[in-house]
Amino acid sequence: MSGSASEILIVDDSSIDLLITKEILGENYSFVEASNGRQAVELCSSGKHQPSVVLLDVSMPDLNGYETCLQIKECAGFEQVEVIFISANDAIDEKRRGYEVGGSDYLIKPVNPDELRRKVALAVERASTQKSIEAQSKSALDTAMTAIVDAGEQGSVVHFLRDSFKCATTKSLAQAVIDAATNLGLSSTVQIRTPWEVITVSSQGTCSPLEIEMLTKLKDSGRIRQHANRLILNFNEISHLIKNLPLEDEAKCGRYRDHLAVILEGAQTRLNALFVIEEMNNLLKETESSVNSIRSLQSMSKGKNIKIMDEMLEEIQVGLFEYGLTEEQENLLLKMVERYSEKIFSAYEDGLLLDERMNNIAETINRSVNRFLASH
Repeated sequence: MSGSASEILIVDDSSIDLLITKEILGENYSFVEASNGRQAVELCSSGKHQPSVVLLDVSMPDLNGYETCLQIKECAGFEQVEVIFISANDAIDEKRRGYEVGGSDYLIKPVNPDELRRKVALAVERASTQKSIEAQSKSALDTAMTAIVDAGEQGSVVHFLRDSFKCATTKSLAQAVIDAATNLGLSSTVQIRTPWEVITVSSQGTCSPLEIEMLTKLKDSGRIRQHANRLILNFNEISHLIKNLPLEDEAKCGRYRDHLAVILEGAQTRLNALFVIEEMNNLLKETESSVNSIRSLQSMSKGKNIKIMDEMLEEIQVGLFEYGLTEEQENLLLKMVERYSEKIFSAYEDGLLLDERMNNIAETINRSVNRFLASH
C-alpha cells in the first residue's frame, strides 16, 4: 500500500460489513475504523486523522449516522469532508435527510462493489480538488496579505525618503531614521559622524556610553552585521543599530533588512547634501569675509594715496619758493605733478570699479547659495 494512499474512515457497528467494505475497496486506500458514531467523532476530533472520505452507516445504536455526520462536520478541518451514507433504507426522505446534514452521496445496502469503488473514487477526487482549491486560496490570501503588509512597510520607507528632504540638520536626519524604524516596530539607535559633530540618537530617548562606544567601534565591521536579534548597518558616515529584529518571522526579517538598507541609503544621500550645504555656507562666509577684507584694504589704500598726494603737493609748493626755480621750470614741474596726479586719480577710479565688481560678485554668490539652500 502506498504511503500516499488516501485515508478512508469506515463507521459501521457491523464488523462483517466493515470487512466487506475494506475488501471491496482493496489496497488503493488506507483505512481507519470506528464501530459506532461516538468513536468516529472522537477519531475526527483527535487531530490524528484526516480522512478524505467517511463511509457512514445510518443505522447505529446510541448515535445514528445523521447525528454522527453533524458532529463530525463540527470538528476542526472536517467542515468539507466527503460523507457517503450507507443504508438499507432507500426512501427519499432518508436521502433528503442525509443531504441536509451534509452528506455528499447515499448508497443502498447491499452495496454494489463497482458502484462503491466508483463513488469512493469520485469522492476522493472531489476531496483532493477541494484541498487543492483551499491551498491555492490560502496561498493567494497569504500573498495578498504579504503584499498589504509589505506595502505598509514600504509606505514607511517612502514617508522617510520624503521627509528626509526637509531635514536641515544632522540631528533632525538622525531622528527621522529613528522614527522610520519605530514605524516598523523596531527599537534602534543611530549614529551620524560628520567633520563638525557626532550625533547619536536612540528610540529610547537616551544613549548609554557603552552603546555609543559600541557603535563607534563597529562602524568598520561591515555593511550589514547581525547577531541574534541585533542588527547593525553601516553606510559610510551612518551606523544604525537595531535591537529587536523579529527572528520568529524570517520573511519579515528579510524585508526589514531590505527596508532599512534603503532608508540608510536615502539618509546617506541627504547627509551628502547637508555636507554640500555646509560647504556652501562656509564658501559664502569666506567670500563675504574676503570681500570685506579687500574693501577694507582698498579703503585704507585710497586714504593713504590721498594723504601722499596732499603731502607731495604741499611739499612741492614749499619747495618752489626754496629752490629758486624759474617760472618755466615751475610750470614744467607742476605739469609733471598734474600728469601723475591724473594717473593716480585714474588708478583710484579703477579701484572704485574693482570695488563695485567685487560687490557684484559677492551678491551673485550670495544669491546662488541662497537659491541652493532654499532648494535643499
